Amino acid sequence: MDRELTRQEFKELFFKHGVAQNSSGWTGDHWDKFYEHENNARYFFTEPASPEQVRMFVSSGECSHRIFLLSEEAEESLFEH
Repeated sequence: MDRELTRQEFKELFFKHGVAQNSSGWTGDHWDKFYEHENNARYFFTEPASPEQVRMFVSSGECSHRIFLLSEEAEESLFEH
């Protein structure tokens, strides 16, 4: 289920789920470069369907960003195609 977030809620989830992934690249520098100075964007979070979904991804469009989580297995198959 998708949930719309405030910018602050999105930022909190970004660091909560990104930091859990050691060396994932979801750093403060990444936040500053892509999100810190952005205005008028909409933010979303797709609730994980299972506890195994722990790997964070961010999908960005022209005026929106979405955090979603995948299992490690799903992440591996994502990059096989």
